Amino acid sequence: MSILNHYRHIDVHKYDKDDETMLQASIDELTARGCADLLEDDELKALAQYHLEKFKNYMRPLFHGYDAVSSEITIKMPPIKLPASKK
Repeated sequence: MSILNHYRHIDVHKYDKDDETMLQASIDELTARGCADLLEDDELKALAQYHLEKFKNYMRPLFHGYDAVSSEITIKMPPIKLPASKK
């Protein structure tokens, strides 16, 4: 995998390199691939978080001088609104 394969439909160099902006880059990439047509917004964001973590794992050895990659990902889900329970 390379940066060119991971972000094929957007110019990732136009995004700031902080987590929030890179998450938006992943959302934009997945949207350009047509994923937004198939997924709910929260599902798209969860997939984008995975996409970004996968990219970070690829980049870590190149910039940090070690080859340890994360084997875990934490998906941040929005609060769920449940209907009021009936008594």
